[in-house]
Amino acid sequence: MVARLQTLSATVLTVFGLSLAESDRQGFLQDLYNGRVSKSHVELVLAQHDEDIAWSNPLKSVRTVYCKGGSSCDADAIVLPNVGREGQTFLHHIVNNYDRLSDWTVFSQADKPSDGYVDHKRGGGHLLSGSSFEDYLEPQQDQDSLFLMTSKVHLPTLRHALRSSFKVNPLQIAAKIHSKTGVCPKDEGEDVWGNFREVPQVRHYLERKCGVEESAMSDAVRTFWGDFVQLPMPASEVVHYAQGARFAVSRDRVHQRSKAYYQQLLDAVSSDADPCLNYLFEFVWYYIMGTPTTAPCPFSSDDSAVATVEGRVLQTATAGVSGGVSDGEEEEAKSMTVSMTLEVDEADVANLTSDEGKEKLAEGFANAVSVDSEWVEVEVTVEGRRLASKSVSVTYTITFPEGTSQDDLESVATTLDSSTISESLETSIESATGVTVTVSNVATTQSWETTTTYMNPSTSGSIRSTITSIIAIVAAIMMHGSF
Repeated sequence: MVARLQTLSATVLTVFGLSLAESDRQGFLQDLYNGRVSKSHVELVLAQHDEDIAWSNPLKSVRTVYCKGGSSCDADAIVLPNVGREGQTFLHHIVNNYDRLSDWTVFSQADKPSDGYVDHKRGGGHLLSGSSFEDYLEPQQDQDSLFLMTSKVHLPTLRHALRSSFKVNPLQIAAKIHSKTGVCPKDEGEDVWGNFREVPQVRHYLERKCGVEESAMSDAVRTFWGDFVQLPMPASEVVHYAQGARFAVSRDRVHQRSKAYYQQLLDAVSSDADPCLNYLFEFVWYYIMGTPTTAPCPFSSDDSAVATVEGRVLQTATAGVSGGVSDGEEEEAKSMTVSMTLEVDEADVANLTSDEGKEKLAEGFANAVSVDSEWVEVEVTVEGRRLASKSVSVTYTITFPEGTSQDDLESVATTLDSSTISESLETSIESATGVTVTVSNVATTQSWETTTTYMNPSTSGSIRSTITSIIAIVAAIMMHGSF
């Protein structure tokens, strides 16, 4: 009789568009928001500096806020010294509550969750497209954690591959996923891993932040893994991680490691406001929360292939040093200049020609072509008048950082060569500046120097021949008609 009633109930729910699992989920979330779920069952830990956390107020009954913003902290927040960023906050919570952890704990930065992440200026709430913050709040019946993997990194070279359903450009239409099936990409359709690429700004930032020479970075990262992660290195030294350091773990998963272990990690990030180790911890939260015995995502042929890049990267780093060998590696990308004409309302000209306006123009352009706005310089010249509008000539110079790959250069060039580039620029510039513009006369000049060094294998000395080619391409990418 009970079985027949359960079957009937499931049939009714299905007729009304709900599966039994979905009904259970909605019932759990309703209990959660109505305060009928205790912190001993689910706890939300927020790492706050001075972010607005009003979005999480419906979860106050299970929320614990650690605040490092001094006078900006709410009365019910636990105030901590401003050290160690979110990594120190998460570890502080684990160490100080090790024997009374919730059954299921969600760790998150305090920014309001939203799709993707663009850059440090334009932000983003680090959600995968199609997922929701509620996915983290519901304990997983068949899993001891929830990490929605958005990136993978080859540790020795810091080459990254991004997931296509993770939004990194406001104009990007990302594939929709659901956490129940989307912890990792299916690697089919639109939800796939992208190719491994150099991310020179990340590598150079970590070199400066950690005080490590480029040639020593691979050894430094391996030492970090051995000292702090203390697990066998994954296949091909590729690790998967969730950008933004948001994840959920069970108490049992955390208890796979001792309190003393987490104390060691906590001590390592508790003396500096912005420690190097916190950035490395973001790569490895999946691996240091307990002792997982399986990789979070299947390994691919791309993971194996990226490992072969390491030798070439190291050879490039040692070129010019006695005994150093470089095997045909491209060393350095230079710059790209893009000019265009903007038609704007005369009243808005001052908004584009001020220093702040130029910075906004750089942000809008960078957003449209997917480069860092800090790479972009802007020159603005006001030209003739047309009725109530004016023509403004804008020249953007993109200076690519050392180590930018040929693929990345060509990706920007392809974007600029798109038949919709003017429309994309108009949308992006308006979003950044608040000024409506019409873009025309877009043209680009690419100039980069490729230095390739060869070693003659038949000689025992460091006999090298160097071939340097300067490539200059001037193209009228799109002409809409002049004013």
